Amino acid sequence: MKKFTISLLLATSALFAHQITAKKDVNGTYKAQFWAHGEFQKFEARQLKGASAYDINNKEIKTGIDYSKDTTLLTAKKPAMITLAFDAGYWVEGDKGYENIEPSKYKGIVYNTLKSVKYGKRYFEWSDAFLKPTGMKMEIIPLINPFTIKKGDKLPVLVLKDGEAFENASFETSDYGDLDIKTNKYGIANIPVKNSGLQIIAAVYYADEISDNNANKITIQSSISFEVK
Repeated sequence: MKKFTISLLLATSALFAHQITAKKDVNGTYKAQFWAHGEFQKFEARQLKGASAYDINNKEIKTGIDYSKDTTLLTAKKPAMITLAFDAGYWVEGDKGYENIEPSKYKGIVYNTLKSVKYGKRYFEWSDAFLKPTGMKMEIIPLINPFTIKKGDKLPVLVLKDGEAFENASFETSDYGDLDIKTNKYGIANIPVKNSGLQIIAAVYYADEISDNNANKITIQSSISFEVK
């Protein structure tokens, strides 16, 4: 049993190491990006379920997605923050580990079925107005300006789920695949930043799924991303 539990943790940890974020191209356009294991990978456009942009005052900007142009994000004016919603689909754990396939189409022994949903929040600028939540199902909020963070520092964050402080949330980051850190009863944790460059910090919720007949577990992950100088 212990061996099986360790294998399950390793498999789910590898599965979780994928996040949705956004980038600004050299030509000034914005695009959604899917980060996985230290690099960006292609994804199916239909998986990007929504995008919202906000100005420096945390006021929402009219935003659209051009699915014909590699999920380019079109905003009415320059955004300071972009939020994204991403459907990572169904995952089935079999003898080969987790595979991205609908459970009804899987052939073989099934050990676990999982529905994966991801939210991402990319900061391009910062103001204290961003201390106010945007209303995501699950959301991370930096409690200080993340652009003041240097490698080796820790970033204090607040995690909310359904608008309430989320105790005991787990984390993964672009530096650490799986952190031995949990939020306290106030939903707060201090996350170490190991490297410079793009930093992605994700809070992880993993629980039984009772409303979806295709999966017996659900994971909701919500991340923030920003550049560390």
